Amino acid sequence: MKKVALFLHATRAIAAQLGRSLATELSSHGIEVVALPEDAGRLGAPVVATPAAGLSGTELALVLGGDGTMLRAAALFHESGTALLGVNLGRLGFLTQLERDEVSGALEKILADGFEVEERMTLEGEVFTAGEVIERLWALNDIIVEKLSPGRMIKLGVAINSVPFTSFGADGLIVATPTGSTAYSFSAHGPVISPSLDCMVLTPVSAHMLFDRSIVVRPDETIEITVLPDPDAVSLILDGRKGIELAAGAMVRIRAGKTRVRLARVSEPPFWTLVRTKFGLKGSDD
Repeated sequence: MKKVALFLHATRAIAAQLGRSLATELSSHGIEVVALPEDAGRLGAPVVATPAAGLSGTELALVLGGDGTMLRAAALFHESGTALLGVNLGRLGFLTQLERDEVSGALEKILADGFEVEERMTLEGEVFTAGEVIERLWALNDIIVEKLSPGRMIKLGVAINSVPFTSFGADGLIVATPTGSTAYSFSAHGPVISPSLDCMVLTPVSAHMLFDRSIVVRPDETIEITVLPDPDAVSLILDGRKGIELAAGAMVRIRAGKTRVRLARVSEPPFWTLVRTKFGLKGSDD
């Protein structure tokens, strides 16, 4: 490796502290260390401040934070193909591979033997108003259409491949990737899906109707969500980031993304072991 990027949690001091240690170690091996200007200012020398466009030449980005930081990094790096190696400084850390005390040993392995890459499916799409595209969408975890006002449901029509499926009276609808199945979709009683699969899962949030189950859609299909007439405001959320408000008649079309997020792996337990550990599940031998 000739160049490595550091990407930090926006506020945690421990992220900058760990980043400075990593930058020193990488630099001692002749590797250029770069970061966005706001992160470079927290890290200091030898880190080189680089605008987002200049980070595309990095083979590896070390992401210091939690799943939220990983999602921000994924949005920045997915088009360049830079592999992301996450260090968990948060809570669950499904997207991060390493805990803080594992970083030193992992870096030694990477410098000696390199790393493997796991690719994850993404989502993309558009928002249409009066037949015109007003916003383009991309997400690693999920795209959500949800209510803004508490205490009332919203009405959303769903079509699969432009064929009407049903309408939902609910607090919202989540379209998640397998990676996002352990996030908000899981909290809404959606299924946990292995990230080795390619599919989309549509999960209603607090549906006020008999049919309140998730449905799983092939990656070559499209999901269209139309905001039906209702006095309450509706909002679009991409990987936890606030999007735009949607008026009645707006339609959100979602499909599998053309780009995939590349996650660097040094060593990792099987996905289902990770699920068991993160959720504190007991096995038959416990």
